[in-house]
Amino acid sequence: MVPCAPQCGLVGRAWWISSKKFWCCSSCNEHFSVTAGTPMHRTHLSLLTWAQAIYRIVAFSKGNSDSKLSEMLGISYPSAWYLGHRVRAMMAEANPLLAGVVELDEMYAGAPSRKRAKSSRASEECQTPPANPKGRGTKRSLLRIAAERGGKVAARVIPTHGKAPIAEALEGKLAPDAVVMTDGRPAYKPLGTERTHLYVIHSDREYARIDAATGHRGHVNRVESFNSFLRRAVLGVWHQIRAKHLGRYAAETAFRWNRKTQSTVARMAERVRDGEGRLLCYVLLTAKTTA
Repeated sequence: MVPCAPQCGLVGRAWWISSKKFWCCSSCNEHFSVTAGTPMHRTHLSLLTWAQAIYRIVAFSKGNSDSKLSEMLGISYPSAWYLGHRVRAMMAEANPLLAGVVELDEMYAGAPSRKRAKSSRASEECQTPPANPKGRGTKRSLLRIAAERGGKVAARVIPTHGKAPIAEALEGKLAPDAVVMTDGRPAYKPLGTERTHLYVIHSDREYARIDAATGHRGHVNRVESFNSFLRRAVLGVWHQIRAKHLGRYAAETAFRWNRKTQSTVARMAERVRDGEGRLLCYVLLTAKTTA
């Protein structure tokens, strides 16, 4: 192994300080370790524990809960929670550009809220608690999902279904010649001014059709399949996700979806190789937000 100082980039001019277990560069005199610049920087866990955590998160089809990760690795729950989020940060795609036929949809993530209790002032005749709000009335976090037909899937957290948030989330994500498939939501109509835009109207029981002008089969089945895949992971593994962390969980799910044909070892190697610079400090991860 040839040491390379991350501060100045000098290669092969550092010496090992065994008492403190780090390298010291002879040029800039800065100290560094083999994990410098990676999500494992200054970790108190062994690299074997990291490898086991990456394997379990990457290999399991619907992910791994932090409580189960804590049990399997023999570490505390807070350590497993922090470790899991750092691994998820490594799994985020680097701005994928979607081309060809791209299907768009949104989904509410996170477990459904508990049933409301009947109000003490409610009539005695009304024994059924009021239903939880659905659709736009819910407080659950919202994701915009974009899926290439036969290709990659990308997910991003958006605040609302409005035209502006959707347009902002799609900026720079679609190739100029991409053909967009959506449902009948009005917020997608501006997409037709820049590119070919086909849609199906689910409220009219229209789920697939052949467009006479382009010959494309219009539907959003692939993106809805990913939505179902992510929803099963939320309900069965994670149960509930805060809005500030939703992007990392969605990125983890998209990573596994995009690499169905890869072996687990290939997935692990790719994440370790591309993890440089993806630091996630504990203070930032636990900082209070208004979400």
